[in-house]
Amino acid sequence: MIHYSTFTSSKLAVSQNAVKSILFRCAALLLQFAVFKVLALLAFKRKAFTSYLMFTEDYIQQGLFVISRKFIRGGLLVLFFAVFFTGAGFYDTLLWGLDAPGYIAKNSNVSASSLVDKLLSDPGYIVFTSGKPGQVASLDEHLADNIGTNLFKAGVNFTLTEDFDHGTPQVVTPTKGLAESGGPRIWLDQEGLSVSPDSFITFAPAPDGNLTNAFDCPKQPLAANSVYWNCTYNNSYSLSIVRDEIIGRPEIHWDDSSDSQYQSQYLRPGRGDNPWTSLGTGGDTALMKQVFTVTKGRNRHTFMETAFKIAMVTDYNKPFPIEQITDLVKRSWSADPAQQTAPAIGKIAKSIYNARVLNSSFMFGSASADGYSVAQSSWELMNPEALPGNDSEVVYTLLRISAVNITLIRSDVLPQPVQPAAPCDNKFFQNLAKGGKIQGTDCYKAGTGNMTNARFFGQLDTSTVFIMNGILGDGSVNSSAGSLNQQGYDWVVKNEARMNNLILSRGMILGLDPAFVTVQTSKVTPAISYLQVILIALAVILAAISWLALTIFATAHYSSSFLHNLLAITNTTGATNGEETSRKPGYMRNVPEIQLGQEGNRVIMETVTGVYRHDGEANAMTPHAFDSTNNESKDAHEYNKQDAQVTAQWVAPTPSPGPTDRDPFFAEPHAR
Repeated sequence: MIHYSTFTSSKLAVSQNAVKSILFRCAALLLQFAVFKVLALLAFKRKAFTSYLMFTEDYIQQGLFVISRKFIRGGLLVLFFAVFFTGAGFYDTLLWGLDAPGYIAKNSNVSASSLVDKLLSDPGYIVFTSGKPGQVASLDEHLADNIGTNLFKAGVNFTLTEDFDHGTPQVVTPTKGLAESGGPRIWLDQEGLSVSPDSFITFAPAPDGNLTNAFDCPKQPLAANSVYWNCTYNNSYSLSIVRDEIIGRPEIHWDDSSDSQYQSQYLRPGRGDNPWTSLGTGGDTALMKQVFTVTKGRNRHTFMETAFKIAMVTDYNKPFPIEQITDLVKRSWSADPAQQTAPAIGKIAKSIYNARVLNSSFMFGSASADGYSVAQSSWELMNPEALPGNDSEVVYTLLRISAVNITLIRSDVLPQPVQPAAPCDNKFFQNLAKGGKIQGTDCYKAGTGNMTNARFFGQLDTSTVFIMNGILGDGSVNSSAGSLNQQGYDWVVKNEARMNNLILSRGMILGLDPAFVTVQTSKVTPAISYLQVILIALAVILAAISWLALTIFATAHYSSSFLHNLLAITNTTGATNGEETSRKPGYMRNVPEIQLGQEGNRVIMETVTGVYRHDGEANAMTPHAFDSTNNESKDAHEYNKQDAQVTAQWVAPTPSPGPTDRDPFFAEPHAR
């Protein structure tokens, strides 16, 4: 990426490139004006009036003039003029070349509802970010862009913001006690609608499929609204936990009656398009955040969930050192060093180590709720067997730490109750949606258990999923530092609130109402830099100074065109002390008509006030003017080539000075 200094970078917006082009072109014209005036003043100082007149001729005539003067005297002055005047004409090109970069992005905040027509027909609901451990530099710079990708059509310059309508979350008092409900939940209505982390995280089926032999680590009350579990168990159960348990599955309890029939439903990641289906199981160190909604009747509830798992793997015959276990437990416990001295850290690490000594697996965890949030954490040591239940060889040892948090963001009442997307007879079922679009129902997935009073529950919508893999560490190594990269972990802790808000903004655009979200749109606008402004101003100043200098220090003839000079010398002001005086050249309101006349074999220019005639002979090239009001015939007054005198009726121009009157370097040729 190119970086510019504040002085040279484009900062000042202009409305259009056309305006910018006009400014630059005007600067070039003003600089050409300044060159013209400065060299005209120099021509005056050198009394090189012919050279001055050459300034307004084309390049061919100027070239012929320079060659005829053999690059000396007045010819050199014309050469200088041609070079500098032409160069000044490229001043606007120089100004364009100083663009850095020549435009700026003008940002404005608008409601996302104003961009609804620019949404993709099928926006992606999953945002996946992957990288090497600790590679967070690009995340810092492009986090909003990454989370906003695959949302609007190409050409829409927008950035997600953290500005959205949070709404009001609504909860009710629990309809069941902590022990009866199987753990803490977020309670949403008096019928028992509630949301919790996976309450079966402590359960593992028996390898032989016999339910009576299943493993279920009992939950113990810890406080008013929290529980914990602590079990050492046989390695034969480890494989099913490692293989089948997806960390971070929200469990939806639609009501108490269906809950008593074990008809709670999971919001499962889509196997066809959601990488968390595999990343959420087994090892791997990864992070998943998702926005999802639960709609029952007219009531829609929006949640934000975070699931974070850390894994460390080793050969079963090379157990983890207690130091590695302790370090990983300590760093995952809290990012605050003050809390990393908690006594529970040493106890958990020692329990994990002792389980391996006993050739067993281990799990410890806790779950708690606090009004609008529910959290669950677990520490697990698992030794999966190649053939579970046959005391077969343990394949590897996996240490896995996970944390899940679900928070209710807002509750809304819809105009109409949600309707089933398709019929489903004699089964409990629900609509499934992704990114705000209904995909169908889970009728074909419904089990064959107790279907008493089977009915339609409502709708689950996975509005947005954000997955980060690799950056937080490598879950396939056997060291604490490798499994949890400290730099990546610190970045996530520092930017968690920002990530949550951006993900919620995207989720609300897709799954709720775009009017809830404010996005920043960017429009590229032409701009100029302070350096360009100074250079434009410099051209203006030089033009003003040169004009003023020529006006003060030179006669009007050197600031007037050949036409003005011609009309001035043919338009006298009358006799003064017996002599007629030429008018001062300058701008005229009423320009007289100039006609070409014929006088014998000669062509003359005539105006209403006089006639200009140029007699061209090898030894005499002196122009003269006479009063056109003279009653005598013009033909009677022939120019005497021998004495170069005129009759009383002719007005002769001031004779050219001889070469001894001027600097020979800029001397003009004179009439012989």
